[in-house]
Amino acid sequence: MATIISTISFWTLFLATTASASLPTPVPGEIRNYKDWSVGCDNGGNCQAVSLVNDVAGGGFDSWGGPVVVTRTPDTDDNLKIRVLFQNDHIDRYQMLVDGRLIDTGPLVEGDYPIEIVGKDAVKVSQAIIKGNNLQVIGPNGENLTTVSLSGSAAALRYMDVQQKRAYTRTALVSKGRRKFRPLKSEIPTIVIDQWAPANRIPATIEIVDLIENSVCKDERFGVVEDQIYPMGQKGDRYRALVLISCGSGAYNVSSTAYIGEIKGDEKDGATWAFRPATYDLQPGWGAKGRPPLLVNPDWDEEHQILSSYAKGRGLGDCGSAERYIWDGQLFRLIEASAMRECRGAYEWITIWRAKYQNGKELAQQSPASDNIVE
Repeated sequence: MATIISTISFWTLFLATTASASLPTPVPGEIRNYKDWSVGCDNGGNCQAVSLVNDVAGGGFDSWGGPVVVTRTPDTDDNLKIRVLFQNDHIDRYQMLVDGRLIDTGPLVEGDYPIEIVGKDAVKVSQAIIKGNNLQVIGPNGENLTTVSLSGSAAALRYMDVQQKRAYTRTALVSKGRRKFRPLKSEIPTIVIDQWAPANRIPATIEIVDLIENSVCKDERFGVVEDQIYPMGQKGDRYRALVLISCGSGAYNVSSTAYIGEIKGDEKDGATWAFRPATYDLQPGWGAKGRPPLLVNPDWDEEHQILSSYAKGRGLGDCGSAERYIWDGQLFRLIEASAMRECRGAYEWITIWRAKYQNGKELAQQSPASDNIVE
C-alpha cells in the first residue's frame, strides 16, 4: 500500500539530510602576529586587528588598560570601526593621542567598549595608528586609561588589506593604489537543523554511573567533579539527551566529554538508553588522539541547542580559544570560532569562523511543493 507523506515532512527530511550534509568541513581563518599586534579574518572576510601588551622584557602592563581593536567588513559598505576596551571608572570624556599628538576626542559611553570610532573619523585614526609608535588614551584630567604600542600595527592592517582584496586600491588602509576595489566574494554557510520537540526525559542516575565507569574519563576524574545531563527532545517514542562527563580539571579550566544518549520506548517495557560519543563537523582541538574530544568549560544553551567550549590559556582570560556548535539533529556543527594565541592582555579574541543556521521546518514552509507526495 502506498504511503502518504505530508509535504512539510518530506521537505523537512530532504532539506535536513542534503543541505547540511553537503557543507564542507569548516576551515577557521589564520591568526598572525606582528610584533605588538595580532590580526585575523573569518571565512566571511571580516577582519580584526588587536593590540597586545608591549613584549619588551614582558613590560607594559603598568599602563595597560585594554586593547585597541580595529575591525573591517569586506564589502563596499566598508564598515570600519576602531574600539578601545578598558574599565570605565565613571569618566565622561577621553582624548586619544598618538606620539603625543591629539587625534581624536569625545564622550565615553557605557558598555564593554567605552570608545567606538566609525566612518571618516575611523579612517583618520587608523592612518595615525599606521604611522605612529605609541597610542595613549587619557581622561579629562590627564589620567591614563590605556597605553598601546603601535609596533606592528602597519603590518597587521596591511594584512587586512590583502585578505580583503583591497591592496593597491583606493580603499586600502596601508597598501594604497588606484585599482578599482572589487569586493571579496564569500558566502557564510547555512546549516539546516532538525531539532526534536521539547521534552524533559533524561537517563536515570544509575545509567549515567554505568556510562562513566565505562568511559575514557574514568581515571581522569579528580578535584571538583560535575557531570551534566540535559534533555534534547522527542520524536515519536524516541528521546535524546546530552551528557557532559567531567574529564579532568586545572586551575581555571574544566574539561568534559560529550555523549549523546537515545532511548526508544519506555523503561517499564525494558527499554534502555544507548550512548555514543558526540560527533562534530570539526572536532574541538583538545584531547588525545584516538579519544573523544574534550570541551573546556562547556556550556549548553538548551533553547537553541548550542554547545560552547571556552578554553583559557591562563587565568586572566587574555588568550585561548572558543567554539560554539549547534546540534543539527545528528552531529554538532561549528557556527563560531575565535582565538587569541598570545597571552598579552588582549581580552578581545579574534573571530576566525562563522556560520548561520535555519530550522528545516522553516525552510520546508518556504519551499514550493504539492500537497502530498506518494511513495
